[in-house]
Amino acid sequence: AVSSTPHLPSGIFEWLTAGRVDPGSRIIVLCPTVSHCRVVASHGADVLAVHRDLDTAARLNRIPGVMAVCGSPESLPFNPSSFDAVLVHQGFHELAPGLVLPEIARVLRPGSVLGVSWLVRDDTVPWVKRLATLLRTVDRNAMRGDYGTKSVHELISSKYFPEDEHITKRLWVPVDRDSLIAMAAARPAVRTLDSDARSDLLAKVAALADDSAGTSGLRLPYQLECWRAWVDHDELTTPIRPHDDGLHVGLEDRWPFYRDFAVFLNFHIQVIQRLAHRSYSHMFK
Repeated sequence: AVSSTPHLPSGIFEWLTAGRVDPGSRIIVLCPTVSHCRVVASHGADVLAVHRDLDTAARLNRIPGVMAVCGSPESLPFNPSSFDAVLVHQGFHELAPGLVLPEIARVLRPGSVLGVSWLVRDDTVPWVKRLATLLRTVDRNAMRGDYGTKSVHELISSKYFPEDEHITKRLWVPVDRDSLIAMAAARPAVRTLDSDARSDLLAKVAALADDSAGTSGLRLPYQLECWRAWVDHDELTTPIRPHDDGLHVGLEDRWPFYRDFAVFLNFHIQVIQRLAHRSYSHMFK
């Protein structure tokens, strides 16, 4: 079977954070999946995850070494100059750059970085191109993935992050014949075909898999696109004023309290909002 979450290359988080992922570092991860956040936390840094969805935030909060809050990345509820790095994987294009970039710059310590990454399928491999051509006979938009990578131009042209670097890593993910057929069968356009047409298409997918596997089997190619950009506080309209005790915000002893309180507070805010919405909707029934 094909893995839905390919393992990222060793050392990639060290590169994205410019070496600030080890114990003693403090990192914000914006809108992560549970699995991705767990991998970041496994490096030893204190991780603070921010997610818009309450249920996801609650699951993130159960990961060792992670404190999660339900909130907006465009309005981070943290003190200035409090973090060593901010990471965004697969989701930068879903953020409002005009709001989130100055917010990230505000909470980063001087000389710290924002790391942005996407895992995208590489469709230049011949057998993948053949599969795409086959699926497009019934769905013209099949395998035309828009992963959002073009939004990175908002980062590399930002005055808050004037210096950036980019690397690309190739990943190969094993996929078996049955998984490839299941992937094709799951497409909405394929499911709506009549029985004969669907069977004919899936038989062609199976034949393609048999023809392309070779001795090493099939492997789906991916490209991991990574950018890191260094913050420039000189461009912030409001000067950064560190606390009297410097830039360190000691959460070590208070971490469990903040973790529990954040979940408690966010849960009740969401409950109140949902109740208010239901009451408001009922008025207009």
